[in-house]
Amino acid sequence: MRKITTAVTAAALALSMLATAIPAGAVTGYDSSYAGESAFLFFSPGQTQTFQVFFANTGTTTWTKGTGTQVDLAACLEDKVTCNAQDATEASWNAGWLSAVRYASTTQTSVAPGSLGTFSYNVTAPVGAAAGIYHFNGDLVLASTGERIHPEGYFQDANLGGVSAGAATITSLTPDNGPSTGGTNVVIAGSGFVCTPAFPSVSFGGTNAAVSSCGSSSITAVSPAHAPGSVTVTVTNSGTAASNGLTFTYADLTAPQFTGQSTTGNFVTVTFSEPVCNTAAGATTFATDWTVQNVSAATPITVTGDNIPTCTAADDASVTSATLFLASSIPPGAFVEVTLQTSGSTTANDHIVDLSDNQIKAPQAQTATAGTPETTKPTIVSASGAVGAGEITLNFSEAVFCTGISYNDTDFAITDNNSATTDPTVDAAGTDPCSTTQQTADSSFQISTSFPLPADRTYTVTINTETGELTDIAGNSIATGSSVTFTTGAADFTPPTMVDARMVNNVGSSDFIEVNDSFSITFSEKMNGSTTGNIEAQDQDGTTLSTTTGNRMNCGLNVSCTWNTAVTTLTVTVTATLTPTSQNGTTPGMQIPFNITILNGINDTTGNPPNVLGSSDRLVDFE
Repeated sequence: MRKITTAVTAAALALSMLATAIPAGAVTGYDSSYAGESAFLFFSPGQTQTFQVFFANTGTTTWTKGTGTQVDLAACLEDKVTCNAQDATEASWNAGWLSAVRYASTTQTSVAPGSLGTFSYNVTAPVGAAAGIYHFNGDLVLASTGERIHPEGYFQDANLGGVSAGAATITSLTPDNGPSTGGTNVVIAGSGFVCTPAFPSVSFGGTNAAVSSCGSSSITAVSPAHAPGSVTVTVTNSGTAASNGLTFTYADLTAPQFTGQSTTGNFVTVTFSEPVCNTAAGATTFATDWTVQNVSAATPITVTGDNIPTCTAADDASVTSATLFLASSIPPGAFVEVTLQTSGSTTANDHIVDLSDNQIKAPQAQTATAGTPETTKPTIVSASGAVGAGEITLNFSEAVFCTGISYNDTDFAITDNNSATTDPTVDAAGTDPCSTTQQTADSSFQISTSFPLPADRTYTVTINTETGELTDIAGNSIATGSSVTFTTGAADFTPPTMVDARMVNNVGSSDFIEVNDSFSITFSEKMNGSTTGNIEAQDQDGTTLSTTTGNRMNCGLNVSCTWNTAVTTLTVTVTATLTPTSQNGTTPGMQIPFNITILNGINDTTGNPPNVLGSSDRLVDFE
């Protein structure tokens, strides 16, 4: 890997991506392409600075924070292959990352296909750390599983030990925040600013600012416009490398707008200029937020609900389009006025806000002619059920909800098309049951089966609900007798293997016996997440931790066993001093490196135990 110790040019930055063939997207519906990054950084001990990297969403699925489609920038080891793993050299640099193995999610709430996602994270140079270049490797992963989307070998470097010759040093920004529209006069304090024959250039996240005054220890620059979020500010004297960087935060001060409406039958689709959410818990403010008027008949229509999501403190759900549900249907061709009302303010609606808590301006009215109500019945388009699972997921052509439906063979029938064995029955709602209101209508739900589904079975699911029990939001009932067929697939008999084993922490001595000593094992697939199994090991001179000594590593007894979020990496930490057994008078103690010899109770999700002897890496060492 190359080292960067002087000025970083645009060409050099491009080299931060591995110059190898890029594999295709690894997760169905997801793909990405590297689109640029901020400059590598120079640090002094104790400084905090910001890395940014941009990836284009080249898949077909929108990346949405706080949902199952969230995409994270995961930490990777130096091999650039082992991701969702903590590189020991990075641990003390963590400055508010998502976790030890995830740097950040997108700064945007959602990144649609074709759009750029921004990943920004802070690093703090540890006081007392050795001077040198520290690498921060990463790749994009699906947050819920840890699967890499499109391995590209991204990395950025931190040079600890001071800036290069001739470079300026900045110590503060006053103020360190401003509106996303730009125009803030920012005083940059520091040293080494060279004002002749030309002022230094000042960069706000890669965009140059106008410098209005310059002195050897102070520069005033006008912040350029930038999307909301944090950026790194640097100062570059003519002909030298950039200074260290400090963080400037752009605030979103622009109020969202109510931009349009479309009325059809008993519901209205409303649109907004940017994602919004409802600040009230339960979002029950529709009666005061909205009025709907059939202007043609001079008739007000009662709004019975909306599906604008409730804002959350951790990660706001938000939408640019929502539905208002009406107490009565509006006939086609009627002229309809929909008004967003004020709520507690004469100039704004304080329930409906954007992700920066800017209140939407109100009152605002939008008019349109009502369309013809939809009469198309919803259909069931697919179903799925995993081998060994006790649930079946049903997918529909549009959002549906259920009223009075029975989770038994009255409304559902399941037929095994391959076997004379007893057909499973529906005995309850699944863990994601059918929605019960228009506001919560969804295009899929689950039903629970009377026994786990076996492998290699083709099932037909038939829906026999009565009229009105399962409908779309327009009130159209699914046709009785609607059915769909699916196959559970083949059973999994392939054992997982260990693809990486390494020490995480070693205290007190050079062997593996003391409390807080720990190592990690990364497997080739998702595991069962067991925290009660046991592990046996042997070092290079024959010393063992095994069942014959009664001192093997027992999860929950003398070691703790924890998993990463993807359930692919197991970390084993000593909680009670281990006493290995020396063989044939050899050196006592479990010397490092040592081999994993047996894993009991730690299996994959279908119960297959690991193939220990066939694993590519079962030697626990420091690499």
